[in-house]
Amino acid sequence: MNNILIIEDESVTRTMYKEFVQQIVPQYKIYEANNALKGICLCFDRRPQLILLDMVMPGYNGQLIIDILEEGIKKKIISFKPKIIVISAIETVEELTELTQRFIVSSVMPKPLPFDTLAEILKFHLKIETYQ
Repeated sequence: MNNILIIEDESVTRTMYKEFVQQIVPQYKIYEANNALKGICLCFDRRPQLILLDMVMPGYNGQLIIDILEEGIKKKIISFKPKIIVISAIETVEELTELTQRFIVSSVMPKPLPFDTLAEILKFHLKIETYQ
């Protein structure tokens, strides 16, 4: 289950995350979704260990993914629990507080996220001792 899923509607940002993550953890398969519905489908199909999630996307947003996964875990419909790293433009303290209280959200980081910070997040959450 060495899969990472990037759910981000901005193609340039998604590509930058993917290329950077591949350098840090080349042994992981990285999947991409440009919207929440595709993201949730890939989540159930590929069962990622870690999800980099943008909250603000056209149509359905990242909140839908968090809600579906938490409900599935609570009701034992899904047997895996990915770590979700929210990387988004957090606008209010209330929004930040709410996200950090969700049991499936491991970290909340502001956009734009510096790559050295992303490297540390990956190292911490994937328990990587050294970089390739």
